[in-house]
Amino acid sequence: MSSRHDDVIRSLLRPSESLQCILDVELAPDGARSTDRTDPTPFRRRLIAVVTHRSQEDTEVGSLLIFNAPATNGVPRVVDALPITEQLVLGVAQTGPINSPAAENEPGVPTEAWSAWLLTIRRDAQHTRPLAFTVRTRNTQKLQSLTAECRRLKEITTTIQPSSTDFTWVEAYFSDSSSRRLDLRLRKQPLHTRLSPATVGLPGDDVSDISVVRRDWIEQVATKEALTGNIKHLKIRMGTFNINGKAPSQDLYPWLRSSESGGQRKTGWISPLKLSPFEVSSDPLHQELRENNSLTGTADSQAFGDPDMLVLGFQELDLSTEALLYTTGALKEDEWLTAIFAGLGEKRVLYEKLTSRQLVGMLLIVIVRKVLVPCFTDVRSCDAGSGIMGFMGNKGATAIRLEFTPKMSSNPQLTMYRPTILTFVNAHLAASDEMVERRNYDFHELSSRLTFPPNIVLTGSYLPTSFAGDTYNVYQSDVLFWMVHLNYRLELTDGDIRKLLFSHVSGIDSIQTLLLYDQLRAAIRSNMAFSGFTEHPITHIPTYRLALGVPKDRLGYDIKRKPAWTDRILYMAPPDVRVAQVAYRNHPEITMSDHQPVSADFDISLALIDRSQYESSVLALQRELVGFEGSERRPKIKIQPISIDFGVIKYRQTVHREVVIQNDGDTPCVFRFVGTGADSAPVSPSWLRIESVAGLLRPRETTTILLSAYVNNDSAASLNQGPSTLESTLILHTALGKDDFIAVSGNYQYTCFANTLERLTRLAGPIRKLKSPEEMLPVGQAISAPTEIMRLINWMMAHVSATDALFEYPAEERLCHVIRECLDTGDEFPSEGPDGDHSALAAVFTSTLVALLDSLIEPVVPASLHAECLQASDKDEAFEVLNAFPHESINVWISLTAFLHYIAQQGASKDDSNPTGPKSAHRLASIFAPVLLRDDPTGVYPRASPVGKRHFLLLFID
Repeated sequence: MSSRHDDVIRSLLRPSESLQCILDVELAPDGARSTDRTDPTPFRRRLIAVVTHRSQEDTEVGSLLIFNAPATNGVPRVVDALPITEQLVLGVAQTGPINSPAAENEPGVPTEAWSAWLLTIRRDAQHTRPLAFTVRTRNTQKLQSLTAECRRLKEITTTIQPSSTDFTWVEAYFSDSSSRRLDLRLRKQPLHTRLSPATVGLPGDDVSDISVVRRDWIEQVATKEALTGNIKHLKIRMGTFNINGKAPSQDLYPWLRSSESGGQRKTGWISPLKLSPFEVSSDPLHQELRENNSLTGTADSQAFGDPDMLVLGFQELDLSTEALLYTTGALKEDEWLTAIFAGLGEKRVLYEKLTSRQLVGMLLIVIVRKVLVPCFTDVRSCDAGSGIMGFMGNKGATAIRLEFTPKMSSNPQLTMYRPTILTFVNAHLAASDEMVERRNYDFHELSSRLTFPPNIVLTGSYLPTSFAGDTYNVYQSDVLFWMVHLNYRLELTDGDIRKLLFSHVSGIDSIQTLLLYDQLRAAIRSNMAFSGFTEHPITHIPTYRLALGVPKDRLGYDIKRKPAWTDRILYMAPPDVRVAQVAYRNHPEITMSDHQPVSADFDISLALIDRSQYESSVLALQRELVGFEGSERRPKIKIQPISIDFGVIKYRQTVHREVVIQNDGDTPCVFRFVGTGADSAPVSPSWLRIESVAGLLRPRETTTILLSAYVNNDSAASLNQGPSTLESTLILHTALGKDDFIAVSGNYQYTCFANTLERLTRLAGPIRKLKSPEEMLPVGQAISAPTEIMRLINWMMAHVSATDALFEYPAEERLCHVIRECLDTGDEFPSEGPDGDHSALAAVFTSTLVALLDSLIEPVVPASLHAECLQASDKDEAFEVLNAFPHESINVWISLTAFLHYIAQQGASKDDSNPTGPKSAHRLASIFAPVLLRDDPTGVYPRASPVGKRHFLLLFID
């Protein structure tokens, strides 16, 4: 080991750390103990340094810092660190002589004098995957020094208190902050939710909070400093297809190619054997090379076009009996690869397969543009079964993880940008309607069992750019995609599902109604599975189960299986990664299976980050900030102003204010807003939002925090019952410091929204004129129906003559605010819309009426009466049910249904002229029924059939 490396390592250390010894090694081949190679690759070379640290209490602790061994004049970078504690286990074994020097090339030394040793390092005795290195040396003195120093430091840790053993100083030597190892689910969470519980007077774990905030701050600042100003767009076409054991028998073009990428393609089967590269008249690959000279793109302003990547997941590739066991046969993959490249048509010469992973019937394939192949590194894959007995491969998942690093157009061999890590999961979960809990369980099991082991193949096309010894889970990624045959179904009767689908194809949008009963969305809302994932709005009809050789309904679904969206594509990305999904569709043109294939197009905007600058910034910031929590100087901050008046605060109108925080001390400080009550108490009242709840400031640095007052339905429901003067106190806690207080106030304007019908009928006048919430009419003097609802209905009765007028224009929010103000103040409605267009107001009044009804704390028809309503089979029985309604609900129901009946009759002539279109009454029922008969959110009363709700309303308006 040359002294140059010693000097370089010492130059990287802070004054509080010392280099004790250093050893030049290489990664040991997996399972190989003999080392007869004469020239280790640069990707195997490592430097192991024993570095010690002395705290302010003069306590000495040490750590093994493992550096990469850079090329000539390069700077070593820490790729791993192992604290030297009493749990650390070192093993040394001689593996035999070698023929020539490798790690230490000293001229004149006979080759016979060299020997090889295997050094293994375990964090503790339970560590199942030790780090293994080969040491090639003529003199074992340095190896002996390293082991002796480790023994000495281990003995020291046994004599000191665990509280004195602090290894946070090691963070200062990681050039890549821990974001790559941080769970994506944590990265998605707001920073303050990752901190310890704390309230006024009861701070949490300030030291731990400082570490969390500091890591996040360093990541953000270093990224900002390393931005090059360029953007690279990575376009990904993803697809999921349950092929039901079928061989490819149709052209896959509609599934693989964007509809905007070129002309129309004739459907039907085209044999892949008939397609040959020699049939292409031009050379798209050469054109592709010319087009990729620029790193910047304008994907947002152009059609999606041809993707950079195709990531395709297949399920039920093999339904044979043998499929119950694991198999790695590639026969099925080969025939589908042939069909895929045939489906790409003339564009197929632009692409090549990057990698794939198969587990029995689940196959995941990644295909990329040939010109981008060098951009993909550290490609890993794994799988896990969850089928019969919980592990067989008929159910489960396959996954692929890779790094994408854009190359410089001037020098494609040079990698200067920070990579983006992408992970793809293709899963097949348990079937049947009633197996929803098992599906949720399988999701969590697969999430924990899908791990990517170290990339031990260090030669070939895809060399890792990072340390190959790490094991990652699927969430240690920048973007995570799940393309799945989830088997989640709809919690509705078969009859309701088909009736809603029939109404949808006739022109009444029922997709969103059906999705309210989707098991997957329910699991996400309740955090039972796929929490934190995003799914693009679904606009296509269910993809399962299509009838093949069995009786079917008029939409083509199997009459013995309920239709459902079993085939889905979801993703998870942190706030700092921009993922735009530009398409999400089914492909009914492909009919070979009982499932329709689904595709999704993603445009990932990658801000190009200079990797060297980023690493330098991280190191500099960590050296500046690591350890300041041990300073004896207490942090101090100044706040300006300490009292904030928001003025008038109205329903759904945002009011902004700013507060400036300055670090007035000589040491960095971490601040956070904390609640005033129990651990779960919010840090601000329901009507106030804080933009940055936690942060870090350098000495004398300032930051501006945006405070926004906004009242929605939830907060209005409570504010309408309290005083109009709003007062609260925000508590700003400085870690290892004191609490500061900010007084906030405002003048709330009462609104008719988010009230009960009973309370609205007891208003003596416009609600805005109330001096207190108790200023109400006696119960015996209540009016028959709320004035606000009747004003809307009366205006619409006088000015709307057809159903189409209600939906002809989008409701402009600015005009909606004007109408809401008129309802709250009693002012007259505007006589005409913008530019004198009176008809544009119809959509505004419709939207306001629906919003007012939907904001009611209790729906017009109480949930306790829903079952009775749905039992009514004719008009007489329906009117009998009205007797059970609350008094104020009866009058609202009668007035509203009379108006809807009038509008439906006005549109009847148009219905007659277009018999295939939706009837006006049915269209109105689809909008108003879910609002008037809103489900009980507490679950005390079971959810009523959406078809039954529409039917009950139609008894009054049709």
